[in-house]
Amino acid sequence: MQDTGKYYVINHLLMFTGLSDRTIRNYIASGILQGEKINGLWHFTPEQVEEFVSHPAVRPGILAKNNGLVYDFLLDHKKLKQEMCVILDIPYMDKKTVAEFFCNNINNGDYNNIKFSFDGVMETSRVILKGNAVEVLQLINEYNSKFPTSN
Repeated sequence: MQDTGKYYVINHLLMFTGLSDRTIRNYIASGILQGEKINGLWHFTPEQVEEFVSHPAVRPGILAKNNGLVYDFLLDHKKLKQEMCVILDIPYMDKKTVAEFFCNNINNGDYNNIKFSFDGVMETSRVILKGNAVEVLQLINEYNSKFPTSN
């Protein structure tokens, strides 16, 4: 994943909303998603992304995609490998930091079999990870070692 500084790019939005590239681009064309094109790539500030994912026309679709990850996992009874689905609620943590950690690690790590969704609209960030059990556990352990929680 390229370094985009304090901006998100379309690939980030695809990863944590679960929406398709075409859907994101339709939201840009309709004006629901505001951004700036820099060197041929759309860039979005955290504030623009927050507005977008909270928009009443967008939020139901994102929630349906998030819930679909869990629902599809529960319905699939013919798994060939050990898989898991984890819902991780992360209170009191900067939402951008959480989203960037999972986006960057999934994109740049050895995680080939993880589906990811992120919901940072509510007060508590929610991350859903679905896929190869070893990879999901490894990613959660990486997160916990980088951001230890105080219980």
